[in-house]
Amino acid sequence: MADEQKNRRSGRRRTLFGGKMFDEKGNVWECSVSDISEEGARVKSDAALPAESFVDLKINKFNDLRRCKVMWVREGYIGLQFLVKIDKDKEGMSDLFKLIAKR
Repeated sequence: MADEQKNRRSGRRRTLFGGKMFDEKGNVWECSVSDISEEGARVKSDAALPAESFVDLKINKFNDLRRCKVMWVREGYIGLQFLVKIDKDKEGMSDLFKLIAKR
């Protein structure tokens, strides 16, 4: 886990947002977004997703649907990389990223 933090290119912010993940086979899983950055998120879910697969992540708070690559799966958590970074200036997202910048 410490190595993952060293390799991150952008700051993460702890969160507790509800969400859903959708895979290419039509499966849907409830999840909670436990931290987020411009480039990715860590979600808690019982989804059976292999690393290197792709999902769509819907973050309920922002009504944001984002395509993601599954980077790792471990102990009920899934590391996701956004294929398109979050726009920090988008309405609703700017407040979250103001908090990240203060870290």
